[in-house]
Amino acid sequence: MADPIRYLVKVDGDSAHLAVIGRACYLNCRSVGDFFHSLIQRECKKVSINFAKCTGMDSTFLGMIAGLALKLRKNGGEVALINLNERNRELVQNLGIYRLVNIGTSSGEDAGDELLAQNATGENILSAHQNLVEADPSNASKFEDVISYLKKDADLKP
Repeated sequence: MADPIRYLVKVDGDSAHLAVIGRACYLNCRSVGDFFHSLIQRECKKVSINFAKCTGMDSTFLGMIAGLALKLRKNGGEVALINLNERNRELVQNLGIYRLVNIGTSSGEDAGDELLAQNATGENILSAHQNLVEADPSNASKFEDVISYLKKDADLKP
């Protein structure tokens, strides 16, 4: 059985914090995407994401981070990824997300409200992968099949 996931969030003025506890993936990150969208709507300027207790993440979750970073940068904001383990740092590097964010360490506490873990929708997954391609065009070849499949699937739905 997969590790249980917990997302803890805290918003303070124009700053927000997300702590990822467990494995972040398409099976549980829909509410994170909604949270990121709300931060953009409220014109949040600084978002930190703490990975100290994150056991892994997939491309959908990473694409959501890329989308947040791309949108915040347009408005002078920034995203900080803190306490990445070696594997998670490698993923951020390989997908070019490191160009969009600040990477560091912190000993801050994980405190805040818990988000409900929900499956991402096809639209969430498509958008996340398109964000990865926007973040680094070399990702197009990595995710072309996923993007193509999800676009076709969206076209079939009423």
